[in-house]
Amino acid sequence: MPKTCSTESPRIVVDEVHKSFKLRHTHSMKETFVAALKRKPLTTDFHALDGADFEIGQGESVALLGFNGSGKSTMLKLISGVLTPDKGRVLTRGRVAGLIEVGAGFHPDLSGRENIYLNAAILGMTRTETDERFDDIVAFSEIEQFIDTEVKHYSSGMFLRLAFAVAIHTEVDILLIDEILAVGDEPFQRKCLARIRELHASGKTLVVVSHDLGMVSRLCARGIVLQDGKVVFDGPSTDAVHALRSLSRSPFTDVDRSHPYYEDILELSEALVLQPYPSESGREEMRLQESVTFGTVALAFRTFLGDSGRAAGRQGAGATDGQDLLPTREASAVSWLQDVIGDHPGLQTSAFEEDRAVMRGEFAQLLYLFAGEPDAPGRIPFADVSTGDPFIAAISWLYDADISRGWGNARGLPDFRPAVPVTRETLAIMLSRYRGNHRPTLAE
Repeated sequence: MPKTCSTESPRIVVDEVHKSFKLRHTHSMKETFVAALKRKPLTTDFHALDGADFEIGQGESVALLGFNGSGKSTMLKLISGVLTPDKGRVLTRGRVAGLIEVGAGFHPDLSGRENIYLNAAILGMTRTETDERFDDIVAFSEIEQFIDTEVKHYSSGMFLRLAFAVAIHTEVDILLIDEILAVGDEPFQRKCLARIRELHASGKTLVVVSHDLGMVSRLCARGIVLQDGKVVFDGPSTDAVHALRSLSRSPFTDVDRSHPYYEDILELSEALVLQPYPSESGREEMRLQESVTFGTVALAFRTFLGDSGRAAGRQGAGATDGQDLLPTREASAVSWLQDVIGDHPGLQTSAFEEDRAVMRGEFAQLLYLFAGEPDAPGRIPFADVSTGDPFIAAISWLYDADISRGWGNARGLPDFRPAVPVTRETLAIMLSRYRGNHRPTLAE
């Protein structure tokens, strides 16, 4: 696998690294004695990393991706210096701060105040530097009320807040982040992500490990995919996500990996926009022909289109990385969408009911308004849409923009079927095409 870093003086060098661990198969003296008599192996070697090799340059944002057991967290611990490789070299240039495990570097019997100074010292800050940043650290963590309480009484979320606040207020050159952001609530996740983006914009090197593929593809420009301790892909983060997904089978019984919009459907599922259904096989079903509601459509718009189009100049809403309760998220998203598009003829925002099915004509109008009402062609491209249709401009624009081509019929022109409910599959297809991902045409 070629190294993609072209920086003359990289921040991180991982050179043919190997790391193995002993897996013990006995738990007592008796089991060990019996296993020895039967000549059974007492241990086996687990090769967490097997010749991993890459470089990361200054200012790069890199996601380490892979399934459980692929070596991601081990690699992060090697970069941070917590572990040392069995073979090969791991070199870093500059100060490294790592958020690898919640509570790492904290003493449970010390207060939050004392642990700030302890953790800051471990990260290389002097007492003077910590004094200067103390108020900012406490304010960012939002736990002022508990700062003099012993941290053994903290929840995992409070631990995270304090650990993250200390780490991002350190003068670091390299910031390492493991999956720990998953334990934070949605407002704090957004705050952390905003701060991480600020650090990256200032030229800091960022290495992130996460199973939230949507989040890392937005946060990181580059992705490195690990499988069985080896680097199997190194390139743009969006391509890395595709490469990772290609290594696994579909988690859905009714959506095959060969589906042209499989990745978009999976992304909607991972973002908790489309909730899969349990099946008897143990896997899940997507039920693509099921209709979607205004709540689902609003959540999809807010999650995937919130930083583009008409919305960019309104609320400044971005993607929702939190995973709060679905009804709450949908209600919030509907209110957000109502504010973004306002009232328009044929589509009054008062008609936005979270549980009401969205018709294709309404969905066309939502996309059209969200895009800022671009110029629409003068012709009518569909046989079942007339000049009197309230959504004629939106539907014509969808056709011209190649977002929807409708269904063929015996009269020559295709049908759009504006009064037919939008299905889960249609939502995935049209959102993908709106975002510029054109793939083979499907019946919509």
